[in-house]
Amino acid sequence: MKSLPILCLSALFTLLLSVSHAQTPALTVSETSPTTTSGTVTGTLVYEKEGQKLPVQFGSVALFRTADSTAAGGVISDEKGTFKLTNVTPGLYYILIQSLGFKDFSEKNIILTADKPSLDLGTVLMTQTARELNTVTVTGQKELIEYSLDRKIINVDKLPTTLGGSALDIMQNVPSVTVDIDGNLSLRGSENVIILVDGKPSGLTGMDRQAVLDQIPASSIESIEVITNPSSKFDADGAAGILNIILKKEKADGFNGSADLNIGTRDKYNASVNLNNRINKLNTFMSYNFRDRTRFTYRDNDRDNFNNETLRYLEQRQDGTSRDVNHNLRFGFDWEATKQFQVSGSILYRPEYDRDRDVARYRYQNTGRELTQTINRTTDEEEVGGGLDYVLGLRKKFDKEGRLLTFDATLSTSKSNQLSLFNQTTTDALASEVTDDLYQRNTRENKDRVAVMQLDFVEPLANKAKLETGLKYTNRLLDGDFQFENRYGDSPTWIYDPRLSNRFIYDEHTSAAYANFGQELSKWSYQFGLRLENTDLTTEQRTTGEVATQNYTYLFPSAFLNYELNKAQKMQVNYTRRINRPWTRALNPFVDISDPLNIRFGNPNLRPELINSFELSHLWYGKSTSLTSTAFYRATTDNVTRYRRLRDDGVTEQTYLNLARSYSYGLEFVLNQDITRWWKANGNFSYYMSTIKGDPGVPDVLTQSNRSWTARINSNMTIAKGFDSQVSINYRSPFIIPQGEIQSFFNVDVGVKKEVLKGRGAISLRVSDIFNTLRFRINTYGEGFTSYTSAKRESRIAFLGFTYRFGKQAQQLQKEREERDSGMDEDY
Repeated sequence: MKSLPILCLSALFTLLLSVSHAQTPALTVSETSPTTTSGTVTGTLVYEKEGQKLPVQFGSVALFRTADSTAAGGVISDEKGTFKLTNVTPGLYYILIQSLGFKDFSEKNIILTADKPSLDLGTVLMTQTARELNTVTVTGQKELIEYSLDRKIINVDKLPTTLGGSALDIMQNVPSVTVDIDGNLSLRGSENVIILVDGKPSGLTGMDRQAVLDQIPASSIESIEVITNPSSKFDADGAAGILNIILKKEKADGFNGSADLNIGTRDKYNASVNLNNRINKLNTFMSYNFRDRTRFTYRDNDRDNFNNETLRYLEQRQDGTSRDVNHNLRFGFDWEATKQFQVSGSILYRPEYDRDRDVARYRYQNTGRELTQTINRTTDEEEVGGGLDYVLGLRKKFDKEGRLLTFDATLSTSKSNQLSLFNQTTTDALASEVTDDLYQRNTRENKDRVAVMQLDFVEPLANKAKLETGLKYTNRLLDGDFQFENRYGDSPTWIYDPRLSNRFIYDEHTSAAYANFGQELSKWSYQFGLRLENTDLTTEQRTTGEVATQNYTYLFPSAFLNYELNKAQKMQVNYTRRINRPWTRALNPFVDISDPLNIRFGNPNLRPELINSFELSHLWYGKSTSLTSTAFYRATTDNVTRYRRLRDDGVTEQTYLNLARSYSYGLEFVLNQDITRWWKANGNFSYYMSTIKGDPGVPDVLTQSNRSWTARINSNMTIAKGFDSQVSINYRSPFIIPQGEIQSFFNVDVGVKKEVLKGRGAISLRVSDIFNTLRFRINTYGEGFTSYTSAKRESRIAFLGFTYRFGKQAQQLQKEREERDSGMDEDY
């Protein structure tokens, strides 16, 4: 299902670049006209979208003298896309127009004379695709991060520090996003984030968020959109917002393609091939991605059990390795059947293999710190699975400009089988066995299906107004069958354990309808929307026969109000209501005993969270600087949270509860700065206050509050022609979690990329966490215990990669590189 863009998109940041070299035209004209005569150059910048011509706001327009390429003037287009260069003396000039997200526009032979001192260029059509215009190559360079009032767009090709990685590695470079040791995401301090792929809920979204991102290679990603307060057009899911992953799609004519190969330290390999062939109105494409990764982890835990003298202190050490092998094979097409009707479709096949092994030692001590008991436990898990995603899209235009009807459908299926083997020995202080060796075997079969259908309609109205409506239906069917068996000592017999076995079925049906109305009024624009969602949820434990049902209907309003202070500044205030439905892991009562002294299970009676979110944003564009400032407030009821308690036998249980409410508010600043032509930097800073409150039926340990902040800086340098580098610095201060606090963490990533083979190829080297500082330290507490955990996943990893492009697009890129290099001669 493809979500449509929000109506009132703010303009992208426009960057004015100097030009140091230009070709001399065949025409020569004297430039010694009297200085007392001055003229103007005017025009209007537009681009095409959904059959409409829309203004290109804040486009930089620069005029240069042909004789020596010195600057003769420069302006920025206004909110209507118009520009006017004044005080231009008669002579021969050329003009360069640039705007982020568009290809550069250049025109030569602009002649002003005393008789005709003014020139109107009329409508200048900007484009996002490379093509030839009056024998002048229209090219452009995207920035690492593009900003607008409602979203941030991260262009992955500009991230050398993520080459050879996955979408999870990219997220560590995304403003407002942090990633913990287990790959869990949080956006502005909240883990309730929705992951979309090309605006659609991929079949991967049947997994947890970490699995979604770890399955997608960075080489297949074009960009990532961060939408912190989506309108009613989007699903109401996700308290913190949406992360939309845009996959690469080749648009150039003819046959084009690219191939990537990356080799990393400690047995890490990945490769990808992307091909497309566009002939007239039909484009077909294919991509294949492969990844084989081995990674180590370790975890130390010290726990103090206040109420147990014999098992007072617990020291735990766990060391493990994991190997993941993934394949993604995608076929698809885009067909323009007529000028008003387009069809697109694709199929994704994704087999996978996982192998995890770890060894854990638990040492119990009494109040005098004397050893009383030791437990050694090994775990060996192997999983084989795969899935298929089917996507269909229909797009119908009409004679009335701007009227649009779209239909999108996706069907995603997946199946996996996992075998887990556990071996546990328990000894006393004298190393004598207390019980027979325990062997456990767990088989798990998962079958998931996610089906989505959506119909959207856009109707332009008079006076720059627009009405958008849509219907959507989503079905998520997740079936997990867990079978547990035990074997003791030398006995060859496996005994079925009904206490730990369970078949859990999650069947969710959500129907939605929305309407948005928006209008532009001079410097003001607004949009109001309302979304209605009904959810019918059934969870069933087949082993015990227990069935839980929930049926609820909610309204989700949204409101956006924009005001343009001047040509370079905009403000927006918005409000949305959202919902966060508990994920399958939180609902499934299956008992996870992979760590037998810290077991986990879900709660099928959890209620969904309801969130009211407010934002006030200010966006400022300068010639070489952009700054986005945002104040936000988020209030949540029925907050879903983890809760741990200590049993009398020294084992902690973790489950999930609904809290009464929580609050979060703060400030966020995102800065983009061109220091020189070859050195650019961007950074973001977030400061927020979080408060978690329970109710009379919730333990007091879940009520707390604190202040936290995050900071990230990316420095991008063009060291020489075709030689780019990046340094990324990330820091997060301590922040609260239910029953505890995660201490601060810090890491630095570096990467370099060198173009070779005249721009057709590139060699890259990246090192993540180069100082090996990324580790997670957590303090937790509960009734009868306190705990300190220090955990680390392999993070200092070096990748050496090679990329090769071929086809017509590679030839175009080669030409662009040569033109850029010739214009940079004076800089190096």
